[in-house]
Amino acid sequence: SALQDWLPHRDVYLDELLRHDGRGSCLGDERCRECKTEVGIFKCLDCASCWKYCRPCVLIRHSLLPFHRLERWTGSFFAKVTLQEVGHVVHLGHSGAPCASVSDAVKNFVVADTSGIHTITVKFCACPGAAPRRIQLLRARLLPATVYRPKSAFTFDVLRTFQLENLQGKISAYDFFSALMHKSDNDRYEQFLTAIRIWRHLKIIKRAGRGHDACGIEATQPGQCAVECPACPQPSRNLPDNWERAPPSTKWLYTMTRTTDANFRLKLKDKKVNVDTVLGDGWAHWVPDAPYNQYIKQHGHQAEARPNLCESELRAVDHANSKRSTGYKATGVGGTLCRHTLVCKNGLGDLQKGERYANMDFIVFFSLIGYAILPLLFSYDIACQWWRNILTRMSQLPAYMQIGQSRLKAARVVIPKFHIYGHGILCKLLYSLNFLRYSAWTDGENVERWWAHINPLSMSTKEMSPWSRRDTIDDHACSWNWHKTTGFGSGLHVQLKQALEMEAKHQDLFEKLTSTFAPALVAKWEESVTRWEADPKAPNPYEEPLSGTTLVDVRLELANEEAAEAARGVITPHETTSSSWLIAGLDLEDQQRNIVILANRKNRTTLQDATLQEKRNTLRHRIMMWCEVQSVYMPGVERLREEDRSHGAVNPELIPLFLPSSLPSPLWLALLEKEKRLRLAQAHDALAELRRLLKISSALRHYKKNQVSGVGQRANTRARALISRFMDKTNFCADRYRAARSSLLTLDPNGPWTAILKVLQEDDVKGPHRNEDDPGEGTRELTWIWLVPRTEHTGDNEVNEGLRVEWAKSRARAQRWKEESQLLVEEMRRVLCFFHWKAGWWNTQKTNRGDARADIHDGIAAYGAKQAHLFTHLAQVFAEKWYPLLMKNRITAEWPAEYIPVNVVLEEDEDEPGGSYDDDETLDMDD
Repeated sequence: SALQDWLPHRDVYLDELLRHDGRGSCLGDERCRECKTEVGIFKCLDCASCWKYCRPCVLIRHSLLPFHRLERWTGSFFAKVTLQEVGHVVHLGHSGAPCASVSDAVKNFVVADTSGIHTITVKFCACPGAAPRRIQLLRARLLPATVYRPKSAFTFDVLRTFQLENLQGKISAYDFFSALMHKSDNDRYEQFLTAIRIWRHLKIIKRAGRGHDACGIEATQPGQCAVECPACPQPSRNLPDNWERAPPSTKWLYTMTRTTDANFRLKLKDKKVNVDTVLGDGWAHWVPDAPYNQYIKQHGHQAEARPNLCESELRAVDHANSKRSTGYKATGVGGTLCRHTLVCKNGLGDLQKGERYANMDFIVFFSLIGYAILPLLFSYDIACQWWRNILTRMSQLPAYMQIGQSRLKAARVVIPKFHIYGHGILCKLLYSLNFLRYSAWTDGENVERWWAHINPLSMSTKEMSPWSRRDTIDDHACSWNWHKTTGFGSGLHVQLKQALEMEAKHQDLFEKLTSTFAPALVAKWEESVTRWEADPKAPNPYEEPLSGTTLVDVRLELANEEAAEAARGVITPHETTSSSWLIAGLDLEDQQRNIVILANRKNRTTLQDATLQEKRNTLRHRIMMWCEVQSVYMPGVERLREEDRSHGAVNPELIPLFLPSSLPSPLWLALLEKEKRLRLAQAHDALAELRRLLKISSALRHYKKNQVSGVGQRANTRARALISRFMDKTNFCADRYRAARSSLLTLDPNGPWTAILKVLQEDDVKGPHRNEDDPGEGTRELTWIWLVPRTEHTGDNEVNEGLRVEWAKSRARAQRWKEESQLLVEEMRRVLCFFHWKAGWWNTQKTNRGDARADIHDGIAAYGAKQAHLFTHLAQVFAEKWYPLLMKNRITAEWPAEYIPVNVVLEEDEDEPGGSYDDDETLDMDD
């Protein structure tokens, strides 16, 4: 390895580092490297050479390098010295040359640079008509900390470096500035906070073209500085003419998707900040403050819809208002993103207490201003409750935010694919993206990906002032959106390639499955699916048949059979019937398993030990009573108990019960048959309960990861304890199933149940959703426990119903992948059309502000040309990457003609996963 190659040279490397502390190549020659006459005592740590120079020569070499760090030879070592101490003066206003007009030097002017914090001497230009000092500093690429008589400034380089490190690594301003302070002895932290806010704001409005608007920056409209998604449908920008009149089979491609959720990690402490300057309220990704707060004040108190009809085990809606708000100005952030994981313009808003509908309604509908004429798809993890009474709540919103009722009624509402597993069967049938026509392979979880990206920033943003926090998150949202935009080149290419492969695969599987059924039956099923897609109130073709035999059913059957025997005069040998005795034995097994779990817990308290012993005493007594009845139905078992000699001194959870399955004998064939029926039902019940607990556990882990982790020890401890309890229940159900199956192997080793009730391995005990290390949703496989039918006893009609559901799901998978392919091709077209429109827009901006000074107007024109070139170049690069794939699959590219490549090579290299456009200029948007 590289380290192994280096290790033998370690001594040499260390010697070379030590050599830098001495005079190096200058040893033995004390003359200045430049003039060769004076004694050289200064060396620069930032220059490429390590030569020594005299004072005059070092000043000449650094006349335009004021932030280099010097050291002076003391006779025995090099000591730090500043350029100011040597006599360096920075001249402004004449490109580094001294001003002819006499002016006083400003001493001890502090400048923060990536090389450290420097104290310099500055002379400003004092010529008649000279620019103000703040302008002279800006022209030297220095951002002054104050407007009037500045005494400190920050280089553009240090501001850009911090912005990049904050966006990429979430480093706080305090940590970054502390590192700069370690390079020198100076502190301008408070001024740095002001400067970085100014810098962020200037960059956002510059990139949005606000400096090109003749009406001025103050004319900025809400959301105008946001980085918008080029793949989303935008009328007059990237949609075809007359798109409104397109048939339904095409118009669905122009659907605007909104994925919505709340994040309770992005809190804001209430620090009672009295002065907090607003730089751009609602100009980018936050909702405007005044109308938002006014609406929350008027409607935030309204109770949510009751009763809660959702079958979610977590009851998210019931707990929506339970978030602690004491000491916090904001308990979290509500957000809405598009299908392509970009933060919507005006798509973020603070939450004052929990996830109230008033907050989320305002955020969602404000983000739709200008897009309400499009078909709409809403994805929200509590959509089943949120959508109730939406028409009434929408009528309370400001008029400019409202959507026509007919259009809102036509909107489609879904629950994200991960979250839906925590909901009941009704929600899964009504709000599943898997079954929704014209939803493609959307998963609706995009907002969670944004939360995962921004959450590490929460530790610093919660300590900020309110508007500084919004500016910071705005900057991160713009950066996130831009990186997503530049990633469309590789991203959409990889997605389309996969979608085309999966479309062909699932279409083939569906056709093969269809060919196994009679055409008349398939036509009937096709009609039922089509009817439901047209009218969701029709019978749902994806609903599983509810037939099945549970343990309760078997108990009732056995009780009825014994009642019928008693009516015929058959006398039981004991007042406790055999079936009641068997059921009691199964209950005792469950109690034994419970006590084993309790006994295996570590670090039990004295109270827990006392409770455990009480349960053991009760269980021992019940086993003794049960054994008395056992001697009636299973004579001879007493002798086995005496030989075993296990009860008495041992704990009762270890006492063998000797149920019929453990002692097969012709003497109790009737008992064996009854136990088999009970064990079959017990196994199915255990699997059903196991699936339910796994769904709850997975939802709890997701909730803890995204909403609890990092917000306090108490909340984390409670969440861990809750998850631990569900893990114990899950292990109990798994052991119960294994015990039932083990008994069935004795009772009926070759029965038909063996094809259904398989061996339960540890790897099989997984939830139905996709984990982080699992393959994608469209390619992963469920473990067998999720594929078990509810019973092995089914009639012909029940078999047909089960097959009908599987056929409908296979059809849905094939259609979703086909829709995904169609939508990705359309999104490629939209991206290119948007870039084409954006390039044209920037070209029109070049001639704006004709009244500006010549030098300012020159910069305006140059920046407009640069941005126009950027978007044109992006479109060309993307088109060259996408076109061969379209041609290979015989897909027509309905793109602007100038982006269709002339020479096409169908052979293509493999895509790098997660790749994006790698031009630094493009990634940074303007720098």
